[in-house]
Amino acid sequence: MRQYAWLDFHGGCWHLVTGKKHDQDRKWVKRDAAISDLISEGWIIDGPHGKIPTIKHPANRHFYGYELIRTIH
Repeated sequence: MRQYAWLDFHGGCWHLVTGKKHDQDRKWVKRDAAISDLISEGWIIDGPHGKIPTIKHPANRHFYGYELIRTIH
């Protein structure tokens, strides 16, 4: 079975978004640490997608991060 997720940059941190309640608190300050941790857990990372905003604006107006997929048994 495949599991999909998103690594989102928001508020100066990287957040793992999986749709599962227990994953909502996973966040990292450094992108490289997030990617390293997720790869070690079996995630395949695609991206980056989008663009880091260059000006301050409401958080729901930007789209930047990495698509994640892994196979779970």
